[in-house]
Amino acid sequence: MHISWPPVILSLLLLAISFKSTTSAPDPSHRKCRCLPNDPCWPSAQTWSSFNQSVNGHLISLRPIGAVCHGHEFNEAECALAQQNTYNAQWRASQPGALQSTNWESRSQTLLDCDLNSPREAPCTQGRIPVYTVLAESAEEIQTAVRFARDQNLRVVIRNTGHNALGQSSGPGSLQINTSRLKRIEPVPDFIPQGIGASVGQAATLGAGVLALEVAQVGLDQGFTSIMGLCNTVGSVGGFIQGGGVSLLGPLYGMGSDNAVEFNVVTAEGDLVVANAFQNADLFWALRGGGGGTFGIVVNTTIRVFGDVPGIAFSLYAQISRQDPRYPDSVKAIFDITRQIVGIFPALRRADDATSGYVTPDITLNSTTVQVLSEILFPNTTNIDSIRQRLRPLMAALDDLGFSPVYTTTLTAFPGLSTFFNLTRLIPATGRLEGSVMVSERLLLSRNGPSRILDVTLGHAYVNGDQLEFFMSAGGQVKKNKGVIDSGLNPAWREAGMLVSLRRILPTSSATKRFANSLLPALRRIETPRLGSYINAADPDEPGFQRAFWGSNYERLYQIKQKWDRDGLFVVNSGVGSEDWGAEQICRVR
Repeated sequence: MHISWPPVILSLLLLAISFKSTTSAPDPSHRKCRCLPNDPCWPSAQTWSSFNQSVNGHLISLRPIGAVCHGHEFNEAECALAQQNTYNAQWRASQPGALQSTNWESRSQTLLDCDLNSPREAPCTQGRIPVYTVLAESAEEIQTAVRFARDQNLRVVIRNTGHNALGQSSGPGSLQINTSRLKRIEPVPDFIPQGIGASVGQAATLGAGVLALEVAQVGLDQGFTSIMGLCNTVGSVGGFIQGGGVSLLGPLYGMGSDNAVEFNVVTAEGDLVVANAFQNADLFWALRGGGGGTFGIVVNTTIRVFGDVPGIAFSLYAQISRQDPRYPDSVKAIFDITRQIVGIFPALRRADDATSGYVTPDITLNSTTVQVLSEILFPNTTNIDSIRQRLRPLMAALDDLGFSPVYTTTLTAFPGLSTFFNLTRLIPATGRLEGSVMVSERLLLSRNGPSRILDVTLGHAYVNGDQLEFFMSAGGQVKKNKGVIDSGLNPAWREAGMLVSLRRILPTSSATKRFANSLLPALRRIETPRLGSYINAADPDEPGFQRAFWGSNYERLYQIKQKWDRDGLFVVNSGVGSEDWGAEQICRVR
Protein backbone atom coordinates (compact mmCIF):
# COMPACT_ATOMS: atom_id res chain seq x y z
CA MET A 1 0.00 0.00 0.00
CA HIS A 2 1.53 3.28 -1.08
CA ILE A 3 1.20 6.15 1.37
CA SER A 4 2.75 8.96 -0.68
CA TRP A 5 -0.54 9.99 -2.26
CA PRO A 6 -0.75 13.31 -4.12
CA PRO A 7 -2.77 16.02 -2.34
CA VAL A 8 -5.49 15.90 -4.99
CA ILE A 9 -6.09 12.22 -4.30
CA LEU A 10 -6.29 12.90 -0.60
CA SER A 11 -8.80 15.66 -1.22
CA LEU A 12 -10.97 13.33 -3.27
CA LEU A 13 -10.80 10.73 -0.54
CA LEU A 14 -11.79 13.28 2.04
CA LEU A 15 -14.72 14.52 -0.01
CA ALA A 16 -15.81 11.01 -0.90
CA ILE A 17 -16.49 10.19 2.74
CA SER A 18 -20.01 11.13 3.68
CA PHE A 19 -20.19 12.86 7.05
CA LYS A 20 -23.22 14.56 8.55
CA SER A 21 -21.39 17.17 10.59
CA THR A 22 -21.57 20.82 9.59
CA THR A 23 -19.79 22.14 12.66
CA SER A 24 -16.09 22.16 13.49
CA ALA A 25 -16.40 21.50 17.22
CA PRO A 26 -18.19 18.62 18.91
CA ASP A 27 -21.17 19.11 21.16
CA PRO A 28 -20.09 19.00 24.83
CA SER A 29 -22.76 16.36 25.48
CA HIS A 30 -20.64 13.92 23.47
CA ARG A 31 -17.57 14.35 25.67
CA LYS A 32 -18.28 11.18 27.65
CA CYS A 33 -17.70 9.23 24.44
CA ARG A 34 -15.25 9.87 21.63
CA CYS A 35 -16.65 10.96 18.29
CA LEU A 36 -16.82 8.19 15.70
CA PRO A 37 -17.24 8.44 11.90
CA ASN A 38 -21.03 7.93 11.99
CA ASP A 39 -21.63 10.39 14.82
CA PRO A 40 -22.97 13.91 14.19
CA CYS A 41 -19.94 15.31 16.01
CA TRP A 42 -17.43 13.76 13.59
CA PRO A 43 -15.43 16.49 11.80
CA SER A 44 -16.64 17.51 8.37
CA ALA A 45 -14.63 16.87 5.22
CA GLN A 46 -13.76 20.56 5.14
CA THR A 47 -12.49 20.40 8.71
CA TRP A 48 -10.29 17.44 7.85
CA SER A 49 -9.01 19.26 4.77
CA SER A 50 -8.07 22.32 6.83
CA PHE A 51 -6.38 20.11 9.38
CA ASN A 52 -4.39 18.45 6.60
CA GLN A 53 -3.02 21.84 5.59
CA SER A 54 -2.04 22.57 9.19
CA VAL A 55 0.14 19.42 9.30
CA ASN A 56 1.83 20.21 5.97
CA GLY A 57 -0.18 17.71 3.94
CA HIS A 58 0.82 14.75 6.11
CA LEU A 59 -2.73 13.60 6.85
CA ILE A 60 -3.50 10.33 5.07
CA SER A 61 -6.77 8.45 4.78
CA LEU A 62 -6.06 4.90 5.95
CA ARG A 63 -7.33 1.58 4.70
CA PRO A 64 -6.23 -1.92 5.74
CA ILE A 65 -3.35 -3.19 3.64
CA GLY A 66 -5.66 -5.87 2.24
CA ALA A 67 -7.99 -3.29 0.66
CA VAL A 68 -5.98 -3.33 -2.58
CA CYS A 69 -7.03 -6.98 -3.02
CA HIS A 70 -10.79 -6.37 -2.83
CA GLY A 71 -13.74 -4.71 -4.52
CA HIS A 72 -13.40 -1.37 -6.27
CA GLU A 73 -10.02 -0.78 -4.58
CA PHE A 74 -8.48 -3.83 -6.26
CA ASN A 75 -5.06 -3.19 -7.77
CA GLU A 76 -3.34 -6.28 -9.13
CA ALA A 77 0.23 -5.04 -8.68
CA GLU A 78 -0.37 -3.56 -5.23
CA CYS A 79 -2.20 -6.69 -4.12
CA ALA A 80 0.66 -8.91 -5.28
CA LEU A 81 3.15 -6.71 -3.41
CA ALA A 82 1.12 -6.86 -0.22
CA GLN A 83 0.68 -10.64 -0.45
CA GLN A 84 4.40 -11.06 -1.08
CA ASN A 85 5.20 -9.07 2.08
CA THR A 86 2.47 -10.46 4.33
CA TYR A 87 4.98 -11.84 6.85
CA ASN A 88 7.68 -9.21 6.29
CA ALA A 89 8.02 -7.34 9.59
CA GLN A 90 10.13 -4.54 8.14
CA TRP A 91 7.64 -3.90 5.33
CA ARG A 92 4.73 -3.94 7.76
CA ALA A 93 6.54 -1.47 10.02
CA SER A 94 6.56 0.96 7.08
CA GLN A 95 2.80 0.62 6.44
CA PRO A 96 0.62 2.75 8.75
CA GLY A 97 -2.39 0.58 7.90
CA ALA A 98 -0.68 -2.62 9.09
CA LEU A 99 0.38 -4.20 12.37
CA GLN A 100 2.88 -6.89 13.33
CA SER A 101 0.24 -8.91 15.22
CA THR A 102 -2.30 -9.09 12.43
CA ASN A 103 -5.18 -10.16 14.67
CA TRP A 104 -5.21 -6.61 16.11
CA GLU A 105 -6.10 -5.27 12.66
CA SER A 106 -9.47 -6.97 13.12
CA ARG A 107 -12.30 -6.35 15.54
CA SER A 108 -12.82 -10.09 16.01
CA GLN A 109 -9.12 -10.70 16.89
CA THR A 110 -9.25 -14.10 15.22
CA LEU A 111 -10.58 -13.65 11.67
CA LEU A 112 -9.30 -10.78 9.55
CA ASP A 113 -11.81 -8.12 8.50
CA CYS A 114 -9.82 -7.53 5.31
CA ASP A 115 -7.88 -10.67 4.47
CA LEU A 116 -5.14 -10.31 1.87
CA ASN A 117 -5.71 -13.85 0.65
CA SER A 118 -9.50 -14.05 0.54
CA PRO A 119 -11.34 -13.78 -2.81
CA ARG A 120 -11.53 -10.38 -4.49
CA GLU A 121 -15.28 -10.23 -3.96
CA ALA A 122 -14.94 -10.84 -0.21
CA PRO A 123 -15.80 -7.77 1.87
CA CYS A 124 -13.04 -5.56 3.23
CA THR A 125 -14.03 -3.62 6.33
CA GLN A 126 -11.94 -1.15 8.31
CA GLY A 127 -11.65 -3.36 11.41
CA ARG A 128 -9.45 -1.73 14.06
CA ILE A 129 -7.38 0.24 11.54
CA PRO A 130 -7.64 3.99 12.26
CA VAL A 131 -9.55 6.16 9.80
CA TYR A 132 -6.72 8.66 9.33
CA THR A 133 -3.07 8.99 10.18
CA VAL A 134 -0.77 11.96 10.57
CA LEU A 135 2.65 10.90 9.32
CA ALA A 136 4.40 13.37 11.56
CA GLU A 137 7.81 14.71 10.62
CA SER A 138 8.23 17.16 13.50
CA ALA A 139 7.21 17.84 17.06
CA GLU A 140 5.12 20.74 15.80
CA GLU A 141 3.01 18.44 13.62
CA ILE A 142 2.43 16.14 16.58
CA GLN A 143 1.39 19.12 18.70
CA THR A 144 -1.06 20.24 16.02
CA ALA A 145 -2.50 16.73 15.73
CA VAL A 146 -2.91 16.39 19.50
CA ARG A 147 -4.71 19.73 19.76
CA PHE A 148 -6.97 18.82 16.86
CA ALA A 149 -7.85 15.46 18.41
CA ARG A 150 -8.49 17.07 21.78
CA ASP A 151 -10.68 19.83 20.33
CA GLN A 152 -12.63 17.41 18.12
CA ASN A 153 -12.96 14.78 20.87
CA LEU A 154 -11.35 12.03 18.79
CA ARG A 155 -9.92 8.68 19.83
CA VAL A 156 -6.12 8.86 19.45
CA VAL A 157 -3.83 5.96 18.58
CA ILE A 158 -0.05 6.30 18.66
CA ARG A 159 1.88 4.08 16.27
CA ASN A 160 5.52 3.65 15.37
CA THR A 161 6.32 0.14 14.09
CA GLY A 162 3.09 -1.65 15.02
CA HIS A 163 4.78 -4.06 17.46
CA ASN A 164 2.33 -4.47 20.31
CA ALA A 165 0.91 -7.54 22.01
CA LEU A 166 -2.09 -5.70 23.45
CA GLY A 167 -3.47 -4.03 20.33
CA GLN A 168 -2.42 -0.60 21.57
CA SER A 169 -1.29 0.51 18.09
CA SER A 170 -4.77 0.39 16.56
CA GLY A 171 -8.33 1.34 17.39
CA PRO A 172 -11.60 1.59 15.44
CA GLY A 173 -12.73 5.03 14.38
CA SER A 174 -9.53 6.66 15.58
CA LEU A 175 -6.94 9.18 14.45
CA GLN A 176 -3.49 7.64 14.31
CA ILE A 177 -0.49 9.82 15.12
CA ASN A 178 2.43 8.08 13.46
CA THR A 179 5.98 8.67 14.71
CA SER A 180 7.83 6.39 12.26
CA ARG A 181 9.38 9.29 10.30
CA LEU A 182 11.17 10.74 13.34
CA LYS A 183 14.58 9.28 12.53
CA ARG A 184 17.01 11.51 14.45
CA ILE A 185 20.12 9.69 15.71
CA GLU A 186 22.56 11.98 17.50
CA PRO A 187 25.37 10.43 19.57
CA VAL A 188 26.54 12.77 22.35
CA PRO A 189 29.93 12.12 24.04
CA ASP A 190 28.94 13.92 27.26
CA PHE A 191 25.22 14.51 27.59
CA ILE A 192 24.03 17.18 30.01
CA PRO A 193 20.29 16.96 30.78
CA GLN A 194 18.45 20.25 30.60
CA GLY A 195 18.25 21.89 33.99
CA ILE A 196 21.51 20.60 35.45
CA GLY A 197 25.15 21.26 34.67
CA ALA A 198 26.51 17.74 35.18
CA SER A 199 27.13 15.23 32.42
CA VAL A 200 25.60 11.76 32.59
CA GLY A 201 28.26 10.47 30.22
CA GLN A 202 28.02 8.95 26.76
CA ALA A 203 24.51 9.05 25.32
CA ALA A 204 22.50 9.20 22.11
CA THR A 205 19.36 11.16 21.32
CA LEU A 206 17.02 9.01 19.24
CA GLY A 207 13.86 10.01 17.42
CA ALA A 208 10.74 8.03 18.22
CA GLY A 209 10.84 6.34 14.81
CA VAL A 210 14.36 4.91 15.05
CA LEU A 211 14.39 1.11 14.75
CA ALA A 212 16.73 -1.15 16.68
CA LEU A 213 18.47 -2.11 13.44
CA GLU A 214 19.11 1.57 12.64
CA VAL A 215 20.70 2.48 15.97
CA ALA A 216 22.65 -0.78 15.90
CA GLN A 217 24.19 0.22 12.57
CA VAL A 218 25.20 3.65 13.89
CA GLY A 219 26.60 1.96 16.98
CA LEU A 220 28.69 -0.33 14.79
CA ASP A 221 30.02 2.65 12.83
CA GLN A 222 30.79 4.75 15.92
CA GLY A 223 31.76 2.09 18.44
CA PHE A 224 28.92 1.94 20.95
CA THR A 225 26.09 -0.35 22.01
CA SER A 226 22.69 0.45 23.47
CA ILE A 227 19.88 -1.47 25.10
CA MET A 228 17.62 -2.97 22.44
CA GLY A 229 15.16 -5.80 22.04
CA LEU A 230 15.67 -9.12 20.28
CA CYS A 231 13.76 -8.09 17.14
CA ASN A 232 15.48 -5.62 14.79
CA THR A 233 12.25 -3.92 13.73
CA VAL A 234 11.17 -2.91 17.23
CA GLY A 235 11.42 0.83 17.84
CA SER A 236 14.38 1.75 20.04
CA VAL A 237 12.73 4.33 22.27
CA GLY A 238 8.95 4.04 21.94
CA GLY A 239 6.87 1.46 23.75
CA PHE A 240 10.00 -0.65 24.20
CA ILE A 241 11.61 1.70 26.72
CA GLN A 242 8.34 3.04 28.12
CA GLY A 243 7.30 -0.56 28.83
CA GLY A 244 10.57 -1.37 30.59
CA GLY A 245 12.81 -2.62 27.80
CA VAL A 246 13.86 -6.27 28.21
CA SER A 247 17.15 -7.00 26.47
CA LEU A 248 20.05 -9.42 26.20
CA LEU A 249 22.10 -6.51 27.57
CA GLY A 250 19.89 -6.19 30.65
CA PRO A 251 22.13 -8.18 33.00
CA LEU A 252 25.12 -6.09 31.84
CA TYR A 253 23.58 -2.59 31.71
CA GLY A 254 20.09 -2.74 33.23
CA MET A 255 16.61 -2.42 31.76
CA GLY A 256 16.01 -0.18 28.78
CA SER A 257 14.02 2.21 30.96
CA ASP A 258 16.90 2.38 33.47
CA ASN A 259 19.02 3.96 30.75
CA ALA A 260 16.65 6.72 29.59
CA VAL A 261 17.94 10.08 30.82
CA GLU A 262 15.65 12.57 29.05
CA PHE A 263 12.44 12.68 27.01
CA ASN A 264 10.97 15.32 24.74
CA VAL A 265 7.26 14.65 24.88
CA VAL A 266 4.04 16.21 23.60
CA THR A 267 1.45 16.29 26.37
CA ALA A 268 -2.32 15.91 26.12
CA GLU A 269 -2.56 19.71 26.07
CA GLY A 270 -0.38 19.81 22.97
CA ASP A 271 2.63 21.26 24.78
CA LEU A 272 6.18 20.11 24.04
CA VAL A 273 7.98 19.57 27.33
CA VAL A 274 11.27 18.17 28.56
CA ALA A 275 11.07 15.39 31.12
CA ASN A 276 14.15 14.38 33.06
CA ALA A 277 15.25 14.07 36.68
CA PHE A 278 15.25 17.87 37.03
CA GLN A 279 12.26 19.03 34.98
CA ASN A 280 8.82 17.44 35.09
CA ALA A 281 10.34 14.70 37.20
CA ASP A 282 7.01 12.96 37.80
CA LEU A 283 6.44 12.58 34.06
CA PHE A 284 10.01 11.33 33.67
CA TRP A 285 9.37 8.77 36.41
CA ALA A 286 6.22 7.53 34.66
CA LEU A 287 7.73 7.35 31.17
CA ARG A 288 10.46 5.02 32.42
CA GLY A 289 8.42 1.84 32.66
CA GLY A 290 4.85 3.11 33.02
CA GLY A 291 3.80 1.90 29.56
CA GLY A 292 3.68 3.40 26.08
CA GLY A 293 0.91 5.50 24.57
CA THR A 294 -0.30 6.66 27.99
CA PHE A 295 1.40 9.78 29.32
CA GLY A 296 2.15 11.65 26.11
CA ILE A 297 3.70 11.25 22.67
CA VAL A 298 7.45 10.94 22.93
CA VAL A 299 9.23 12.79 20.13
CA ASN A 300 12.76 11.79 21.07
CA THR A 301 14.54 10.12 23.94
CA THR A 302 18.11 10.41 25.11
CA ILE A 303 19.52 7.13 26.37
CA ARG A 304 22.83 6.07 27.83
CA VAL A 305 25.02 4.20 25.38
CA PHE A 306 28.13 2.21 26.16
CA GLY A 307 31.53 1.87 24.60
CA ASP A 308 31.84 -1.26 22.52
CA VAL A 309 33.14 -4.27 24.43
CA PRO A 310 33.96 -7.72 23.09
CA GLY A 311 31.83 -10.75 23.70
CA ILE A 312 31.26 -14.38 22.82
CA ALA A 313 27.95 -15.81 21.65
CA PHE A 314 26.79 -19.41 21.72
CA SER A 315 23.98 -20.39 19.39
CA LEU A 316 22.03 -23.59 18.87
CA TYR A 317 19.48 -24.45 16.23
CA ALA A 318 17.60 -27.72 15.86
CA GLN A 319 14.88 -28.68 13.43
CA ILE A 320 13.14 -32.05 13.48
CA SER A 321 10.77 -33.39 10.88
CA ARG A 322 7.60 -34.82 12.33
CA GLN A 323 7.97 -37.68 9.88
CA ASP A 324 11.48 -38.57 11.07
CA PRO A 325 11.21 -42.17 12.37
CA ARG A 326 14.12 -41.58 14.77
CA TYR A 327 12.00 -39.13 16.77
CA PRO A 328 8.43 -40.45 17.08
CA ASP A 329 7.71 -37.66 19.59
CA SER A 330 9.36 -34.67 17.97
CA VAL A 331 7.82 -32.17 20.39
CA LYS A 332 9.31 -34.05 23.33
CA ALA A 333 12.65 -34.01 21.53
CA ILE A 334 12.83 -30.22 21.29
CA PHE A 335 11.56 -29.94 24.84
CA ASP A 336 14.40 -32.23 25.96
CA ILE A 337 16.89 -29.88 24.31
CA THR A 338 15.15 -26.94 25.98
CA ARG A 339 15.46 -28.61 29.39
CA GLN A 340 19.21 -28.94 29.03
CA ILE A 341 19.69 -25.31 28.04
CA VAL A 342 17.49 -23.87 30.79
CA GLY A 343 19.15 -26.30 33.18
CA ILE A 344 22.55 -24.73 32.64
CA PHE A 345 21.34 -21.13 33.05
CA PRO A 346 21.91 -21.10 36.85
CA ALA A 347 25.55 -22.19 36.54
CA LEU A 348 26.19 -19.61 33.84
CA ARG A 349 24.59 -16.89 35.95
CA ARG A 350 26.66 -17.81 39.00
CA ALA A 351 29.85 -17.72 36.93
CA ASP A 352 29.08 -14.22 35.61
CA ASP A 353 25.91 -12.31 36.45
CA ALA A 354 26.17 -10.33 33.18
CA THR A 355 25.53 -13.50 31.14
CA SER A 356 22.19 -13.55 29.32
CA GLY A 357 20.43 -15.89 26.96
CA TYR A 358 17.22 -17.40 25.69
CA VAL A 359 15.86 -20.63 24.31
CA THR A 360 12.73 -20.81 22.16
CA PRO A 361 11.07 -24.16 21.39
CA ASP A 362 8.68 -23.68 18.47
CA ILE A 363 5.91 -26.05 17.36
CA THR A 364 5.67 -24.58 13.90
CA LEU A 365 2.34 -23.76 12.31
CA ASN A 366 3.19 -25.70 9.15
CA SER A 367 2.74 -28.98 11.10
CA THR A 368 5.68 -30.65 9.32
CA THR A 369 8.54 -29.63 11.62
CA VAL A 370 9.37 -28.52 15.14
CA GLN A 371 12.40 -26.44 16.02
CA VAL A 372 14.33 -24.83 18.83
CA LEU A 373 16.61 -21.78 18.78
CA SER A 374 18.92 -20.56 21.52
CA GLU A 375 21.49 -17.81 21.98
CA ILE A 376 23.65 -17.22 25.05
CA LEU A 377 25.70 -14.03 25.29
CA PHE A 378 28.92 -13.78 27.31
CA PRO A 379 29.95 -10.10 27.38
CA ASN A 380 33.32 -8.59 28.24
CA THR A 381 35.40 -11.62 27.30
CA THR A 382 37.55 -12.85 24.44
CA ASN A 383 38.52 -16.15 26.07
CA ILE A 384 36.67 -18.65 23.93
CA ASP A 385 38.33 -21.62 25.65
CA SER A 386 36.97 -20.47 29.01
CA ILE A 387 33.45 -20.18 27.59
CA ARG A 388 33.76 -23.58 25.95
CA GLN A 389 34.63 -24.97 29.38
CA ARG A 390 31.53 -23.37 30.93
CA LEU A 391 29.38 -24.94 28.22
CA ARG A 392 30.92 -28.40 28.49
CA PRO A 393 28.16 -29.79 30.77
CA LEU A 394 25.53 -28.61 28.29
CA MET A 395 27.29 -30.17 25.31
CA ALA A 396 27.70 -33.45 27.20
CA ALA A 397 24.01 -33.47 28.12
CA LEU A 398 23.02 -32.80 24.51
CA ASP A 399 25.27 -35.61 23.32
CA ASP A 400 23.61 -37.96 25.79
CA LEU A 401 20.25 -37.17 24.18
CA GLY A 402 21.53 -38.58 20.90
CA PHE A 403 20.25 -35.64 18.86
CA SER A 404 23.52 -34.63 17.23
CA PRO A 405 22.26 -35.07 13.65
CA VAL A 406 19.43 -32.58 14.12
CA TYR A 407 21.07 -29.68 15.90
CA THR A 408 24.00 -27.42 15.16
CA THR A 409 25.92 -25.20 17.56
CA THR A 410 28.34 -22.34 17.05
CA LEU A 411 30.58 -20.38 19.38
CA THR A 412 31.55 -17.00 17.95
CA ALA A 413 33.86 -14.32 19.31
CA PHE A 414 32.82 -10.76 18.48
CA PRO A 415 35.33 -7.89 18.66
CA GLY A 416 32.46 -5.67 19.76
CA LEU A 417 28.90 -6.36 20.87
CA SER A 418 27.73 -3.87 18.24
CA THR A 419 28.64 -6.51 15.65
CA PHE A 420 26.53 -9.11 17.46
CA PHE A 421 23.51 -6.79 17.57
CA ASN A 422 23.76 -6.13 13.84
CA LEU A 423 22.85 -9.74 13.11
CA THR A 424 19.39 -10.03 11.60
CA ARG A 425 16.70 -11.09 14.05
CA LEU A 426 13.18 -10.67 12.73
CA ILE A 427 9.89 -11.92 14.10
CA PRO A 428 7.55 -12.77 11.18
CA ALA A 429 4.32 -10.80 11.21
CA THR A 430 1.39 -13.09 12.02
CA GLY A 431 -1.72 -13.17 14.08
CA ARG A 432 -0.73 -14.04 17.63
CA LEU A 433 -1.72 -14.02 21.25
CA GLU A 434 0.83 -14.14 24.02
CA GLY A 435 1.41 -13.90 27.72
CA SER A 436 4.39 -13.82 30.05
CA VAL A 437 5.50 -14.19 33.64
CA MET A 438 8.60 -13.07 35.48
CA VAL A 439 10.43 -15.78 37.38
CA SER A 440 12.46 -14.76 40.41
CA GLU A 441 16.20 -15.15 40.41
CA ARG A 442 15.76 -16.92 43.74
CA LEU A 443 13.72 -19.69 42.08
CA LEU A 444 15.93 -19.83 38.99
CA LEU A 445 19.08 -20.34 41.08
CA SER A 446 17.52 -22.73 43.58
CA ARG A 447 18.38 -26.42 43.46
CA ASN A 448 15.09 -27.55 41.92
CA GLY A 449 14.16 -24.22 40.33
CA PRO A 450 14.79 -25.07 36.67
CA SER A 451 12.91 -28.37 37.06
CA ARG A 452 9.95 -26.56 38.60
CA ILE A 453 9.90 -23.97 35.81
CA LEU A 454 10.15 -26.59 33.08
CA ASP A 455 7.73 -29.10 34.58
CA VAL A 456 5.00 -26.46 34.82
CA THR A 457 5.55 -25.03 31.34
CA LEU A 458 6.38 -28.11 29.29
CA GLY A 459 3.83 -30.47 30.80
CA HIS A 460 0.94 -29.45 28.58
CA ALA A 461 -0.52 -30.36 25.22
CA TYR A 462 0.58 -27.74 22.72
CA VAL A 463 -0.75 -27.21 19.21
CA ASN A 464 0.74 -26.13 15.90
CA GLY A 465 1.80 -22.51 16.16
CA ASP A 466 2.68 -22.54 19.87
CA GLN A 467 6.02 -21.09 20.91
CA LEU A 468 7.64 -20.83 24.32
CA GLU A 469 10.52 -18.56 25.29
CA PHE A 470 12.76 -18.77 28.35
CA PHE A 471 14.68 -15.48 28.46
CA MET A 472 17.39 -14.96 31.09
CA SER A 473 17.22 -11.18 30.73
CA ALA A 474 17.12 -9.89 34.29
CA GLY A 475 19.37 -10.18 37.32
CA GLY A 476 22.85 -8.68 37.15
CA GLN A 477 22.64 -4.91 36.68
CA VAL A 478 18.83 -5.01 36.63
CA LYS A 479 18.96 -6.28 40.20
CA LYS A 480 21.81 -3.96 41.21
CA ASN A 481 19.73 -0.96 40.14
CA LYS A 482 17.30 -1.64 43.00
CA GLY A 483 17.40 1.45 45.19
CA VAL A 484 19.51 3.25 42.58
CA ILE A 485 16.98 3.77 39.78
CA ASP A 486 13.63 5.19 40.90
CA SER A 487 11.09 4.85 38.10
CA GLY A 488 7.62 3.63 37.14
CA LEU A 489 9.02 0.20 36.27
CA ASN A 490 7.43 -2.70 38.13
CA PRO A 491 9.67 -3.16 41.22
CA ALA A 492 9.39 -6.93 40.72
CA TRP A 493 11.94 -6.68 37.91
CA ARG A 494 14.62 -6.12 40.57
CA GLU A 495 13.91 -9.62 41.90
CA ALA A 496 13.48 -11.36 38.53
CA GLY A 497 15.96 -13.66 36.85
CA MET A 498 14.02 -14.85 33.82
CA LEU A 499 11.01 -14.00 31.68
CA VAL A 500 8.92 -16.94 30.45
CA SER A 501 6.63 -16.20 27.51
CA LEU A 502 4.08 -18.24 25.58
CA ARG A 503 2.79 -17.30 22.12
CA ARG A 504 0.13 -18.83 19.92
CA ILE A 505 -0.12 -18.13 16.22
CA LEU A 506 -3.65 -17.32 15.02
CA PRO A 507 -6.20 -17.89 13.59
CA THR A 508 -7.47 -20.69 15.78
CA SER A 509 -10.85 -21.59 17.21
CA SER A 510 -11.44 -23.44 20.46
CA ALA A 511 -7.68 -23.79 20.84
CA THR A 512 -7.49 -20.05 21.41
CA LYS A 513 -9.85 -20.31 24.36
CA ARG A 514 -7.78 -23.13 25.81
CA PHE A 515 -4.69 -20.98 25.43
CA ALA A 516 -6.32 -18.28 27.55
CA ASN A 517 -8.14 -20.57 29.97
CA SER A 518 -5.54 -23.26 30.56
CA LEU A 519 -2.03 -22.58 29.29
CA LEU A 520 -1.63 -18.96 30.39
CA PRO A 521 -2.93 -19.66 33.92
CA ALA A 522 -0.40 -22.49 34.07
CA LEU A 523 2.40 -20.00 33.48
CA ARG A 524 1.14 -17.96 36.41
CA ARG A 525 1.45 -21.02 38.65
CA ILE A 526 5.21 -21.35 38.18
CA GLU A 527 5.79 -19.34 41.32
CA THR A 528 3.57 -18.24 44.22
CA PRO A 529 3.20 -15.41 44.82
CA ARG A 530 4.02 -14.52 41.25
CA LEU A 531 6.14 -11.48 40.49
CA GLY A 532 4.19 -10.13 37.55
CA SER A 533 4.17 -9.92 33.76
CA TYR A 534 5.95 -7.91 31.07
CA ILE A 535 3.60 -5.45 29.41
CA ASN A 536 5.41 -5.73 26.07
CA ALA A 537 4.73 -9.50 25.97
CA ALA A 538 1.40 -9.58 27.73
CA ASP A 539 -1.92 -11.37 27.75
CA PRO A 540 -4.62 -8.88 26.60
CA ASP A 541 -6.90 -10.40 29.25
CA GLU A 542 -4.30 -10.36 32.02
CA PRO A 543 -6.23 -10.57 35.31
CA GLY A 544 -5.40 -7.69 37.62
CA PHE A 545 -3.19 -6.10 34.98
CA GLN A 546 -2.47 -3.12 37.21
CA ARG A 547 -0.54 -5.24 39.72
CA ALA A 548 0.80 -7.67 37.13
CA PHE A 549 2.41 -4.94 35.03
CA TRP A 550 3.35 -2.33 37.65
CA GLY A 551 3.04 -3.80 41.14
CA SER A 552 3.15 -1.26 43.94
CA ASN A 553 3.90 1.57 41.50
CA TYR A 554 0.42 1.54 40.00
CA GLU A 555 -1.23 4.03 42.37
CA ARG A 556 1.43 6.67 41.73
CA LEU A 557 1.31 6.04 37.98
CA TYR A 558 -2.46 6.54 38.05
CA GLN A 559 -2.07 9.83 39.92
CA ILE A 560 0.50 11.06 37.39
CA LYS A 561 -1.84 10.02 34.58
CA GLN A 562 -4.63 12.14 36.09
CA LYS A 563 -2.30 15.12 36.39
CA TRP A 564 -0.97 15.03 32.83
CA ASP A 565 -4.00 13.62 30.98
CA ARG A 566 -7.10 14.10 33.08
CA ASP A 567 -9.43 13.80 30.07
CA GLY A 568 -7.90 10.51 28.92
CA LEU A 569 -6.78 11.55 25.45
CA PHE A 570 -4.07 8.88 25.54
CA VAL A 571 -5.71 5.62 26.63
CA VAL A 572 -4.63 2.15 25.54
CA ASN A 573 -5.72 -1.42 26.20
CA SER A 574 -4.54 -2.45 29.69
CA GLY A 575 -2.69 0.83 30.14
CA VAL A 576 -2.62 3.05 33.21
CA GLY A 577 -6.09 4.55 33.61
CA SER A 578 -7.73 2.28 31.03
CA GLU A 579 -10.09 0.91 33.70
CA ASP A 580 -11.89 4.27 33.48
CA TRP A 581 -12.94 3.47 29.89
CA GLY A 582 -15.10 0.86 28.22
CA ALA A 583 -14.52 -1.28 25.15
CA GLU A 584 -11.96 0.14 22.72
CA GLN A 585 -11.53 3.16 25.04
CA ILE A 586 -14.36 5.00 23.31
CA CYS A 587 -16.66 5.80 26.26
CA ARG A 588 -15.91 6.57 29.88
CA VAL A 589 -17.35 4.17 32.42
CA ARG A 590 -16.28 6.12 35.50
